[in-house]
Amino acid sequence: MSFNVKLGLVPSIRSRGGISPWCAELRTRCIEALDAMEGFELVYPKAAPDGETLCPVNGYTTTGAVANLDEGEVVAEYFRRQGVDGVILCSLNFGDERSCSKIAEVLGVPVLVVATKEPPAVDDASLARLSDSYCGNLSITSGLYRREIPFYYAGIFFPEEEEFAEEVDIFARACSAVKALKGARIGQVGVRPGTFETVAFDEVAMLNKFQQNVIPINISDLSVAFEALADDDPAVLARVQEIRDSVAEVTVAEDYLVNAAKFELALIDFWKQNKLSAMAVQCWPAARSLFGISVCSSYGRLTEQGLLTACETDVLGSLAMLVQYAAARGEVIPHFIDWTIQHRENENWLLAWHCGNAPASLAADPAKTGLRARPNMTGELPAKEGDPAAGLYQFQIKPGPVTFCRLAEYNDEWKMLIATGEIIPSDEELAGTWSWVEVTDHAHLYRTLVQEGFIHHANMIHGDQVDVLLEVCLFLGIEPVVVE
Repeated sequence: MSFNVKLGLVPSIRSRGGISPWCAELRTRCIEALDAMEGFELVYPKAAPDGETLCPVNGYTTTGAVANLDEGEVVAEYFRRQGVDGVILCSLNFGDERSCSKIAEVLGVPVLVVATKEPPAVDDASLARLSDSYCGNLSITSGLYRREIPFYYAGIFFPEEEEFAEEVDIFARACSAVKALKGARIGQVGVRPGTFETVAFDEVAMLNKFQQNVIPINISDLSVAFEALADDDPAVLARVQEIRDSVAEVTVAEDYLVNAAKFELALIDFWKQNKLSAMAVQCWPAARSLFGISVCSSYGRLTEQGLLTACETDVLGSLAMLVQYAAARGEVIPHFIDWTIQHRENENWLLAWHCGNAPASLAADPAKTGLRARPNMTGELPAKEGDPAAGLYQFQIKPGPVTFCRLAEYNDEWKMLIATGEIIPSDEELAGTWSWVEVTDHAHLYRTLVQEGFIHHANMIHGDQVDVLLEVCLFLGIEPVVVE
């Protein structure tokens, strides 16, 4: 899955004929600065060879900038043909509000607004201003506002400034997340646990909000693909070795490795056949009876490979995994967690835990990773054949700053929890995959979860994604609920 995006640059000018030397210079500087950045492909209008002909196929305007409504319509069509995922409206002087608004209106993609700084004041007889982008930018933003087009205003910069690069990077990551959510195919394997009304979801609300499709399959149907795989199938044997090599110590029997390999291959086939973006899979109690194993660590291995897998058929949980993974451009692996307990002594610590589903690359110490059975999380007991409780990873998650994310929908209104914390190293040995996370005010965080209707599941990823997720909420009309 690729999370790179295309961004369309609109060099906006007010022109009474041609393009001024200052605007031409700024246009070049903006293109060079954006081209030097990573994580996106840049698309922009070019000057027509004859200086006159407008062309939506090649993206030609008279000057390579956009100065009027006709040029705006041409550039909007050019960007549409190019498949841009976001638009940067950049006023080089006063700019042109109508063409900027038209481009944003036609494309319906996330919009970043930036203005350029003033050049040194002229000292000739005219004492004229060369830019006026400070003034004209207000015309552009008011045009977007009156059309109810969501946009993010980044600031006033020269394109070489570090702040400009930072704002564009945040925007590009937000575009990646928006693109990933819109039209996503979410696999639902099995039904939710009988007692977990908490993970119930509205498929129609997902369709209306994000144009997503839920692709369901009965977990019993998955078992057909499972049973069709022979124990000595080369793909099964290769997967067995991969599972064995994923941790430092294996204290489960050989039959677990074979069954887990077949289970994972069946899920991978379901994913590929349906071109999924994420999936939520039933784990208990059906997986134990159908496949003879616990499947927690399988979810970690699949997520590690970009096949984002949420536990306990938590479909909205898989959406949070997808948005954070896309915001990280696939460079950081997410982790599906449970808000579990408050620390007994440190009131601002909470246990971010789940049964043993974290990707092994997130382990604090690779030498202290284990593949266990639930009654034997220390690995002290001999492995047992036919143990349905076998299949949990056991390790502590590596330290560092983290961002939590959770989506919720009530009565067609969507909200997103965005919270931050810091994983604190611990000398304890706990079951499953786990970390103690320190937050600034646990009482406030927990009260927010309670009062805003968020459930006991969330997604967690290393790094600070607050600014990116806020832009995602802005562009998708989601209410952000922020706890920092």
